[in-house]
Amino acid sequence: MNLFQDLRYAIRLLVKDRWFTAVAALVLALGIGANNAVFTIVNAVLLRSLPFPNPEQLVVVLARDARGRHSGVPLADFEEWRSSSRTLSGVSLVFSGSFNVSDEGHIAEQYPGSYVSANYFRMIGVTPILGRDFGPEDDGPGGPPVVMLSNAVWQQRYGSAPSVLGTRFG
Repeated sequence: MNLFQDLRYAIRLLVKDRWFTAVAALVLALGIGANNAVFTIVNAVLLRSLPFPNPEQLVVVLARDARGRHSGVPLADFEEWRSSSRTLSGVSLVFSGSFNVSDEGHIAEQYPGSYVSANYFRMIGVTPILGRDFGPEDDGPGGPPVVMLSNAVWQQRYGSAPSVLGTRFG
């Protein structure tokens, strides 16, 4: 019976002092919300692994300029790293940006994307759902321009039409 009396007394005090109750509830809500946000970030960044086979074997190398800002790796450095690396099973170049896409029958749109070297998708263990992967002939100077569409772009812009595979635009 003691627990029931204590609970009834606590409820009476909370109802009597409504400002204290409101502030206490607000502090609890903010604390729980902040804790949830921090855990979500830690879980996504630190606890879950990357969605690739053998994510512990992936390494990202970034370059910084004299001011400490991220800058791109010069192509000559990349080529040297790729040809002289003895400890890495593969080296791939990634340059992110946005792309203007325009072709007959569609309005021009801009999409986020990346320029990648030909071995990129093989290196991370991802294969295209449709079509072909990049080949070594696509990587050299004067190679043909090849585009790999994301599933979202393929569905939204081209209505999931398989006829877009192998199409030359421009």
